[in-house]
Amino acid sequence: MYLPQHFHESRPEVLIPFIREYPFGLLITVEEGVAQANHLPWYLAGENLQAHIPRANPLCPFLQQQGPLEVLLVFQGPQAYVTPSWYPTKKQTGKVVPTWNYSVVHVRGVLQLHDNTEWLYQHLDHLTQKQEKTRDSEWQVSDAPEDYMQANMRVLVGLEVTMTSIVGKFKLSQNRLDQDRLAVFEHLAQSERQEDVQMARLANQLATKKSAP
Repeated sequence: MYLPQHFHESRPEVLIPFIREYPFGLLITVEEGVAQANHLPWYLAGENLQAHIPRANPLCPFLQQQGPLEVLLVFQGPQAYVTPSWYPTKKQTGKVVPTWNYSVVHVRGVLQLHDNTEWLYQHLDHLTQKQEKTRDSEWQVSDAPEDYMQANMRVLVGLEVTMTSIVGKFKLSQNRLDQDRLAVFEHLAQSERQEDVQMARLANQLATKKSAP
């Protein structure tokens, strides 16, 4: 991706929590010269990322034939349109235009298939536990009847990506004057759109981490 230096983010302490907070990622593979995209929830297991797909997904037989495959994963966070009317600079020079702020993390790695019931059960259990916490719930995979879970797992296969590189692009008005940048996030923080508020919160979190000793 196009990555100007002022939007570049490489700190693991920023990128890993970002993936944990926005785990629904886009898996991009190339099959016989044609790009394929699969939208999947991912679970961070150590330094690897895990997911699962139905056996009916064409990616499954492709991986069974291909073996380990180099892939790209894309995790997208908050995004927001920025109107030039928010910039104090507009009153001073009028030389302003609209833009779009956004946050994204790209992971490159090697994807392999897991056709193992024990691995799949553990993956589903960990993924469920992680997400149940976001709903203030305590449902567990073991709450479902065992024969029901076994039947469900028979139609699934596991995926695991061993990460080889990770980089973030956080376009948060860093290319604007401080007065413009601060005004943007003051407006976003007061917005009725939840994603605007999340965008402002992310900018504040990154600014705090940047200033930390």
